[in-house]
Amino acid sequence: MYGLDRAGIYTEVETEILYVKERLEKLFPNSYSESLSKETTNYEINKKNINKIKLEKKHFSTIIRIDFSYPRFFEENNIVPLTDELKKIIVEENLTHLINQIIDYKISSDDLYYDFLEFTIQENVKNFYKYHNIIAMFYKGLTRKYKDLDKVQYYNFSKSDNQFYTTGFIFQPFQGWKIRLYSKGHENNKNNLQKVKGAILRLEHRLTKKIIIKNFNTNKIKNITIQSIANCINKNISKNLADILIAEINLSKEILEKKFKGFRCNELNSLVRDNLEWILDEKIIDDIITNLTTRSYSRVKVYRQKVREILLTSQSQASPKRDFFGNIERLEIFFNNLILANIKVKCNTKKHLTFLCQKWTEKTSHF
Repeated sequence: MYGLDRAGIYTEVETEILYVKERLEKLFPNSYSESLSKETTNYEINKKNINKIKLEKKHFSTIIRIDFSYPRFFEENNIVPLTDELKKIIVEENLTHLINQIIDYKISSDDLYYDFLEFTIQENVKNFYKYHNIIAMFYKGLTRKYKDLDKVQYYNFSKSDNQFYTTGFIFQPFQGWKIRLYSKGHENNKNNLQKVKGAILRLEHRLTKKIIIKNFNTNKIKNITIQSIANCINKNISKNLADILIAEINLSKEILEKKFKGFRCNELNSLVRDNLEWILDEKIIDDIITNLTTRSYSRVKVYRQKVREILLTSQSQASPKRDFFGNIERLEIFFNNLILANIKVKCNTKKHLTFLCQKWTEKTSHF
C-alpha cells in the first residue's frame, strides 16, 4: 500500500499580512502563535488535519505556508495513508477554501505549491522485530553508500521479553530527500488511545521542493498525482535502494565465506555466535557451510542441524530482538512491497543466494 501522509504547501497572496493575521486568529482563536521575526509568524493549529500555518511578509504580499495531513482530513489518525486521487483533490480544495477565508479575494488550488511531501509505503506484518536483520542490512548499506547528513536509529525495550528491539531509523542521503523506515504501529500505540493490532512496517520518503521540481518539472499540487509520485519513486529510487541492499547482503555473504573457510565442527558454536551480525538468514549460512565442507553428506547434516540449534538459541537471547528464520521470504516482501522493486529472492544449496530482478527499462538516476 502506498499514498500520501503529511505535506506542506504554500501560496503567495496580495493581501496585507496584518489582515491575514486578524482573519486567521478569528478562525483559529485557540491557536498558539510565535513571532519568529518581525516579518514571520508561526501558528500551532493542531486542529483536524492542519498542523501549522506560517505567515511571511514579502514586500506588499504575504506568503502563507500550511503544514497538514492528507489522511487526517477523513480519519482521526494517519495509520493508513491517503491512496485515493479524488480524496487528494478534496483535501486540496479544502486548503484553498481555508486560505480564501483569511484573505480578501479568491484563489484556486492552481495557486498552491508543495514545500514538501511525505510519500508513504507500508505493509502489515505480524511482528516488526522479525524484520530486524533486513532493516539492519539496509541501514548498513545506506551508511556505506552515502555520506549521510542526518541519521537516527530507534529502539524500544520490552519488559516482558527483557530485550531491546528495533523500531526503525531515519536516514538522509542528501539535501532534499530523507528516508524514514519505522514501526507505525508502535508509534501510533504510544501516542494514541486508538490502538492497532499487529505491526505496520512503514517506509516514508520525504521530498522537498527542490527535489519535487527536479523530478516533476513543477511543484504545483494539482499537477502531481499519487500515482505519478509512485512512478517517480520506482523510476528514480527503487533500483538504487534495491542495489544497495543486495550489495550489502552479498558483502555479508562474502564475509561469512571467509570466516567459515576451513571450519571445524567444534568451532561452529563460536563462529556462528561471533558473526551473527552478518547472518541474514539460516538458509544463507546453511548454504555456505554445505558448500565449504568436503565431508560426507551425513556429516554435513550434523553441521547444518548444529547451526540451526545455535541460531535458535542465539535469537532467543539476542538484544535487539531478531529472527534468523524466514528472512528470505520477508526480504522478497520488503523488495516488492516497500522498496517497490520487482525482485524474487531464492536461496538453497544448489542455486545458492539468487536475486531475480525485473529489467529496468527506464533510465534510472539519483535525485
